Amino acid sequence: MAADGPTTWDELLAGPFKIHSVKTHNNLLLAAVRDRFNLTDVAFHRMMRADHLHLSRALYELDIAYSSLANALKPDHRRREIALLFDSAVASLRSNGWYARDVAEAWISGLPRPRKGVPVNSILRGDLLHAPADKVQAAMEKSVVYHRPYRVTHSQLVYCVYVTNLSKEQADTLTATAAEHPAYFGYADCTGRSILKTHLGLSLMNSGLRVGDMILEGADVDNEPNGAGLPFEALGFTPTAVINMLFLPFLGYRINSHLTGQNREDNRSALNTLSPDAAHLESPDIWMTPGRYGYLQDGKHRDSMEQAGLLHLDQPALEAAVSKLVAQGYLYNLRLDEYGNLLYTALVDVEVEDGRYQTFTIGLRFNPEDKRVELMTFF
Repeated sequence: MAADGPTTWDELLAGPFKIHSVKTHNNLLLAAVRDRFNLTDVAFHRMMRADHLHLSRALYELDIAYSSLANALKPDHRRREIALLFDSAVASLRSNGWYARDVAEAWISGLPRPRKGVPVNSILRGDLLHAPADKVQAAMEKSVVYHRPYRVTHSQLVYCVYVTNLSKEQADTLTATAAEHPAYFGYADCTGRSILKTHLGLSLMNSGLRVGDMILEGADVDNEPNGAGLPFEALGFTPTAVINMLFLPFLGYRINSHLTGQNREDNRSALNTLSPDAAHLESPDIWMTPGRYGYLQDGKHRDSMEQAGLLHLDQPALEAAVSKLVAQGYLYNLRLDEYGNLLYTALVDVEVEDGRYQTFTIGLRFNPEDKRVELMTFF
């Protein structure tokens, strides 16, 4: 979106838009702004729409289209999410306590390089939050591919780098380069649900968004990028600052871990961004037309319905089941289309067999007149 002149409120609020995600998890920025200024739902909606416009224009000045970032901001079960695990005690001994800098070259050098198109990845980093060592060890035993043996003595001695939107080949390259560092002890494929992923989702902070050879990072207004002093430039990447008020809500990645109620504020903010009338739809009762019910039973979405264990349900039971799933899910693809429809999707995890979960996408339409939510697709 070019910065081609002023935009009036009427033009902004009436025009079509698409926002990939709104994230509040692991940062208090939006909640603090809402509370500090006592924002109404209408005021919050206007602020988010204006901030998204400002972000789109700031990215345009960097020759980046906001629309091109979707794959880095939304989970995709066909692409890998990889957690690289390091022993921070080992790295600290090598670096006088600067363990994050010490291991940085090992993972930065393994990031995907621009080829065709502009590949994008979200990067999160940090120590595991305090948790019982035995529980973390048990979670690792179920998920980690060990490069060398490791025993958890304290969860906060585990330092993790989490990278999204990887092909298998890119994931293999990333883990191979990380394995060259003596503090590295293994990786976990976090594409699906796991107990370890729950720990990571509660612990890790967004570090950056790789777009081609740029690393976009959130920063305060007057701050330079790469405040951590990581060797991005030496390894061919250009750190680029985006102010936190724009980066954290719109360019942050949320690790969709086991649902513990942590998505509540995210979903409230997302729905309020979609429409001020949707702000309090925490647990909407989903409905569908008889024609839509028949389409889901017999159309191209039949296989997904069967895999999710929903195919046998009559319409009222299916509406109740989908309502429960949506209330627990994470929301993406907030948009007003050219026909005036307010649309969004919910990513939901369904246990399909033997404790294994599968992710499904539920397409929804919000009607501001009666504040009801209609099911459109399930796949």
